Amino acid sequence: MLYPVVQAFSELGLPRLRNDDFFDQISRRYSIIILGTLFIIVTTSNLVGNPIYCYTQMVDIQYKIDYVNWVCWISSSYYLPFDKALPNRNQSPPEKISYYQWVPFILFFMMMLFYIPGFLWRKMNRNCGLDTKVITSILADIDPIDTENRKDSIDLLVKHIDRALTYHRDYYHGFMFSTWKRYSWLFCCSLGKKSGNYLACGYIIVKLLYIANAIGQIFLLNIFLGNQFHLYGFEVLKKWFYGQPIEVAEKFPRITMCRLTIRTLGDNIQPYDVQCLLPINIFNEKIFLIIWFWLAFVFLASIFGLVKWFHYFTLSSRKNFIRCFLQANRINYFSENTTSFDIEMVRTFVDRYCRQDGILLLRIVDANINHVLVGELVCSLWDHWHMQRKIRIDALSQHSDDYKTKLLDEHDNYHSGLIPLTEPISIIHDDRYVAFPTHIV
Repeated sequence: MLYPVVQAFSELGLPRLRNDDFFDQISRRYSIIILGTLFIIVTTSNLVGNPIYCYTQMVDIQYKIDYVNWVCWISSSYYLPFDKALPNRNQSPPEKISYYQWVPFILFFMMMLFYIPGFLWRKMNRNCGLDTKVITSILADIDPIDTENRKDSIDLLVKHIDRALTYHRDYYHGFMFSTWKRYSWLFCCSLGKKSGNYLACGYIIVKLLYIANAIGQIFLLNIFLGNQFHLYGFEVLKKWFYGQPIEVAEKFPRITMCRLTIRTLGDNIQPYDVQCLLPINIFNEKIFLIIWFWLAFVFLASIFGLVKWFHYFTLSSRKNFIRCFLQANRINYFSENTTSFDIEMVRTFVDRYCRQDGILLLRIVDANINHVLVGELVCSLWDHWHMQRKIRIDALSQHSDDYKTKLLDEHDNYHSGLIPLTEPISIIHDDRYVAFPTHIV
């Protein structure tokens, strides 16, 4: 039952590897730690001592007092200000306050809601073949001092990433497939493990779940607590601003009234209204005030994290991410043809080879590992891609040199009009390395 709490506490303060960013950890980890701490406080307060004390002047025997206390605790009580008269026997009492017995269960349910999106993200990572946490763990175990073994380990990791990226591709051809591939994004249908944005779309969905989780829990607490809990924090801020007492008696009353009925011999029914003290509401008031502000903070932080990743998924941001590592390692990322102006190959590498999922993987690795190892991984992946690109271009040796020069110059220009071929290309078209115009394939 307390596995998420124990797991979150076990990770506290440890430099563990992550497969998400800090804004996700606010929900997935720190929210569970905070709610788990509050859960322990409330549960201990309920189990140690009496959670309720009722003023029972009609009885003076301890077991009868305990009976009245527990009946009022189980059956709930109602709040009535001292300036209002008590209802008589024929009048129904005000609405009962029924949440304080269930506060530990409410907190546990909130922890489960924060745990579920992270669990779904981990399952999605394992099932798609690009397990970001496993790849990050392998890279973290590499000794940065041992140059020879480090290079061999990075080469093996590059081959694994290349194989995973290869498996997650569609190798169909034809006019219908090319048309669907080009315009499917307009209908938000370019999904699936072979679409190249399976992990990216899943990550966006998980972030949306964190946002919906934060704002949704505030409104769910309206059902449990009532009294417009979603405005609770604003009311407290307003009272603090005007110098008024922050205590909100209507939401978390300390003194309540309890109506109970005692049956005696001869079916003599005796109703009683007793006054009860709820010391647990002293904790509940502070606990749910902390929860309100924390949920508001999580909501704003999650929105910022979502906007940040929307920026990361843009083509310019992905190109800049790769270009920084290539420049740091002094790798030429321009076209081999120097007779014309330089054409960047980064776009083909980013948009056709790595695609959204590959860049997402590299960004998560970069968030956990030092930039030197990440730079070596990116550069090794680039060298591997560049070598495969040359092999495929050299396979076109049966065609004219003019065509090959044109292909090298304009491989990133999707609308370029290349010289039509008199015979079909003999190799399998693979746009991971060269962006062929549609009339050639």
